[in-house]
Amino acid sequence: MYRFFSFIVIFSFVSVMLYFHLQNGHDHASSNSEVHNHKLIEIPHFQQPPSLTGSVTQDPSGTWLLEIQTENFSFTPKKIGTNDIRYDEGHAHLYINGEKKNRLYGNFYNLDVLKPGTYHIKVTLNGNNHGIFTYNGDEIAYNQTIKIPIEVK
Repeated sequence: MYRFFSFIVIFSFVSVMLYFHLQNGHDHASSNSEVHNHKLIEIPHFQQPPSLTGSVTQDPSGTWLLEIQTENFSFTPKKIGTNDIRYDEGHAHLYINGEKKNRLYGNFYNLDVLKPGTYHIKVTLNGNNHGIFTYNGDEIAYNQTIKIPIEVK
C-alpha cells in the first residue's frame, strides 16, 4: 500500500511540474515579438512584389491615426488563416515597440491617445497564412518612430 501511495504522489507531482513547465515555455515564446513566430514568405524575383508606405499623424481629437498605402496588394480578410498563398494579397500586422497589437485589413487604424514617450510603429504585409512577405531577404514593412513629448502646463 505504501508503494502505491508513493507512486501516486510522485506521479502527480511530476505531472503537475511537467504541465507548468510546458505552459511556461509556451507563454515565454508568445511574450516575444510575434514576428519570430510567423514564417517568412519570400517573393520570387520574377514576381512583382507589393509595396507598403504609410504615416502616423495626430488627428484633431488628439488620437493618433495610422494610414498605410499598398501597391500590388489587396486585403483579403475572408481568406485569413488559409493556406491560399498569393504574393499580392493577405493582410497586415501592426506592432508597437515590438509587440503585436492587431491585424489590419485596410488602410486606416486609430492608435488611440498615446502617453508621452517614444513609439516604434511597424506594419508588415502578411500572407493569408500569416507569413511575413519578404523580397530579396527584406521584410516588406513600414516603420516609423514617433516621440510624444511631456506636456508642460
